Amino acid sequence: MATVAETRPVARAANEGKPPSFYLTAILRYGFLILISLIAFMPFILSFLGTFKTNVELTAFPPTFLPVQWRLENWVRVWNFSLPSVAGGVMPRWLWNSVWLALLNVATQLFFCSLAGYAFARMQFPGRDWIYAFIIATMAIPGVIVMIPGFVFFARLGWINTFWPLIVPSIVTPFGILMLTQFFKSIPKELEEAAQMDGLGRFGTYSRIALPLSRPALITLAILAFQGSWNNFTGPLLFLQRPELMTLTVGMNFFRTQFSNDFSAILVGAMFNAIPVLLLFFFLNRYFLDSAAYSGLAGQ
Repeated sequence: MATVAETRPVARAANEGKPPSFYLTAILRYGFLILISLIAFMPFILSFLGTFKTNVELTAFPPTFLPVQWRLENWVRVWNFSLPSVAGGVMPRWLWNSVWLALLNVATQLFFCSLAGYAFARMQFPGRDWIYAFIIATMAIPGVIVMIPGFVFFARLGWINTFWPLIVPSIVTPFGILMLTQFFKSIPKELEEAAQMDGLGRFGTYSRIALPLSRPALITLAILAFQGSWNNFTGPLLFLQRPELMTLTVGMNFFRTQFSNDFSAILVGAMFNAIPVLLLFFFLNRYFLDSAAYSGLAGQ
């Protein structure tokens, strides 16, 4: 029996090709975005290139974009910078002080803010709403108002030239409590009720149910806490007077004197201070949006 081959019409796309205006619009759009990005990043790019220049090049007019001679020794000189009152280089010590203080503040804020946020979101106790409102109201108090009373208070405790004034006030923050409270309220109570029926207690539901589900908010709080501690200038300036105890933000003032400024060293120190925060943001920036969407801060 002869087989008749069935011929089917080949479906043709409605648009065989896009018009030239589409490609022109795309080129203009992406070109504009690239231009805006270059303008936004230009101060950082110029600062990074300035770390390889001499002070004469940095103050010359008209300025040069690329260094005439790349001076890698600027980075080595700053890293080996020393003071008469401190044995060895102080830059690694300043960097280490900034790192461990920031990590400690992150750990304490994540633990205590999550505990307080879960308590305000799920537990019933007398005065809960009043206490929560008072904590949130403290966010309206400017930091400069408590600066002098705080210095007097810590001086009477004998905490000047110690790290305690930088650790204790940062153990818990009103913003961290607010954000995590709103996030915990958005978690369905049925999940915790099912866990309690399986035998989990209050702390078990907090640690095994609430915390894993609140990862976006916790990572966002960790980023903000790290950035706030890393860039803190006023606190170390007030409470740390010995050079070996200073953080990187305050220690860079040693590159400035009454009659001269070592601009290349200041720029190298600024790069040491900026690069960790930039890397942290580039790798974890999506959690800002996730937390704003899930924690209730985006109009929920």
